Amino acid sequence: MKTPLRYQVTHYDCGTATFINALMYLFEREEIPQEVVEYVTMVTGDRNLGLAGMHQGTSGKALAFLSSWCNDYVSDKGFPVRSQALLGEEEVSLREGSPLLEGIRSGAVAAVECCLGADHYVLVTGVDDTYVYLWDPYYDTWPMHELSVPVVGVRLDWDHPHEYNRVVERWVLEEPAGTPYSLNAKVRNLSARDNAGLALVNISLEVRSTAELRQIMNRLASVPSVTEVSRSGK
Repeated sequence: MKTPLRYQVTHYDCGTATFINALMYLFEREEIPQEVVEYVTMVTGDRNLGLAGMHQGTSGKALAFLSSWCNDYVSDKGFPVRSQALLGEEEVSLREGSPLLEGIRSGAVAAVECCLGADHYVLVTGVDDTYVYLWDPYYDTWPMHELSVPVVGVRLDWDHPHEYNRVVERWVLEEPAGTPYSLNAKVRNLSARDNAGLALVNISLEVRSTAELRQIMNRLASVPSVTEVSRSGK
């Protein structure tokens, strides 16, 4: 049985909620291993240092690491999921032919870091010629957090709890950094299902050593990125 997508419980666990929502969207409840959920919870929130003023949520590095871990988990446990990362402004785009757009059209879902007053993760679950359909884990009755006016190009949708709660015009996501739901933030992460053939762009997350992982982490800190997770064997 599919369960409704979840909301974050604090101001800082949007990354945790979004990565788990990717799995919830792609899999039946009975198919999701408990240890995967536990590991996601453990790895995310790495920017929360437990000090006053130091709660900053989940880094792109953490989701990139989860991407690699998911691929390793597939080979070890047979869980039919694939996770991949896209990097760079050309790849992290909804322009025709971009890996991000083609991935979503092929059945992927994207855990994307966007602009929403601060760095924020949402799950993109669908796209058509006019709209992007996404799940924002921050529960709110307005299309922009803590503002009392609607945001142009964004509307709430409460009728699809298993798929999306925001319908956003495509041009909105291509707006400059700082615009609500703009993709022009530092880091993006994507998740997908089904053997969609989604390939890593510009970087490999087939990590074979701690040193290699450190190099990948350092590189991710300086460029836009997307992590893709896909379900295989369906």
